[in-house]
Amino acid sequence: MAGRLTSDPAAHVGVAPSPAAWRAAMGYFASGVTIVTTWDGEAPVGSTVNAFCSVSLEPPLLLVCIDLANPIRGPLETAGVFGVNMLHEEGLDFARRFSNEPQGDRFQGLAYSAAPGGAPQLAAAPVFIDCILENLHGAGDHLIAIGRGRSIEQGAAAAPLLYHRGGYPKLAPPA
Repeated sequence: MAGRLTSDPAAHVGVAPSPAAWRAAMGYFASGVTIVTTWDGEAPVGSTVNAFCSVSLEPPLLLVCIDLANPIRGPLETAGVFGVNMLHEEGLDFARRFSNEPQGDRFQGLAYSAAPGGAPQLAAAPVFIDCILENLHGAGDHLIAIGRGRSIEQGAAAAPLLYHRGGYPKLAPPA
């Protein structure tokens, strides 16, 4: 039968896609853009992340995927908390800042706050989810961080910042 696996999964192994081909294929999937924040001791740290999704409603769990070379990886593991700051469609400067600037400069001049024991919340983010680190899982060249939502802050409704095929398209206005 076409499309069915045989009892020997090795019979279906082909040549793995190249990293460039994989990136191109994954880039076709439009995603929102977030800034994941945590603490490095007393200093706020953060990084732009688009690999984010809801995992469970009960309990409230989400996941973010962090490159093993990302400088927030160690602080996230140590702090045990992280925040997901969802960006609005005018947040491209924030996305670039938190992916390109040196880690120590990313929060310079930005308004942020934090609940006691919580992660840094960017004032510019229309949605913020404060999480306690629940689990970590290694997956290739990334770390999957599972967070349990402890609080949500939602501001005014805004269109999301989207990432698709290396660009940042805007949603069409409602008809």
